[in-house]
Amino acid sequence: MFKREFNRTLILLIFILSFYASSYAQQKTLTIGRVSDDPQKHYKKTKPFIDYIAKNLKTMGIKEGKVLLAKDNHQLIKYLREGKLDIITETPYSSIIYMEKAGAKPILRRWKKGIPTYHSVIFARKDSNINSLKDLKGKVIAFEDTGSTSGYFLPKTTIIKEGLEMVRLDKYTQKPPADKVGYCFAGGEINISHWVHKGLVDAGVLSNEEYEEPDEVPAGFISDFKVIYETEDVPRNLILVRGDMEPKLQEEIKNILLNMRLSQEGRKAMWNFQGTANFDEFPEGIEVVIRKFKERYDLIKEEIEKEYPE
Repeated sequence: MFKREFNRTLILLIFILSFYASSYAQQKTLTIGRVSDDPQKHYKKTKPFIDYIAKNLKTMGIKEGKVLLAKDNHQLIKYLREGKLDIITETPYSSIIYMEKAGAKPILRRWKKGIPTYHSVIFARKDSNINSLKDLKGKVIAFEDTGSTSGYFLPKTTIIKEGLEMVRLDKYTQKPPADKVGYCFAGGEINISHWVHKGLVDAGVLSNEEYEEPDEVPAGFISDFKVIYETEDVPRNLILVRGDMEPKLQEEIKNILLNMRLSQEGRKAMWNFQGTANFDEFPEGIEVVIRKFKERYDLIKEEIEKEYPE
């Protein structure tokens, strides 16, 4: 009898110790993730950044920082759901998808490439009769790709909010119904400006950064264009954490990021990380930011649900 009870107690003790050992093993590594089409390049730029954060979390039991790159949003969502990621950095559109599909939580705004916010610029040729969003009825607009915030999510939801119905075209040569706005994908910023300039499409959209970049909109093109609409500003990039992260760890990570620019080592790791100049709180408040993202998400929710089924 005593032997059986002793064995049961021993088994229970082993189980408890194994559980805590497993928890500790998970806790000692801090992992950052992002979608990448160039793993070698992005790993090199991201590793010093996560190493800096991990080094400053020793009192939380963190021993090292790791980078886990995903080939697309689907894979990153899978990693989040499996608990393989602690920190994610992304643009607003992908961020709201991670929030909705994997419970990620935004904590700070990231000044990617030194910029805190950006917006979409919708433009057409000066010699066209397109002067407002309403004039896009029966016309074709070129977007970048389905994953772009400034080149798809922002302009599309803005046009829909104006009460216009949009229809996707397989090619720019197709014509939409007279009462709808047709859209196609150019697959790159330089293609968009060329298509508009050559009259292959009626309008195009770029971020305000790209619209002012000669490599994307050649100087010989810009004088022939007119801006017909500019969307509201949104955060250039966000820092998110997994939804079930311990509040204390989350707060420590926030503090490290908010103060990172104050040390030479921190500034170097930040700037190496895609020209990050700062991390700060959302000026209008995180609740407002999430609500705005959610409102736009809901406008194309059916489309997103098809691409990201549960």
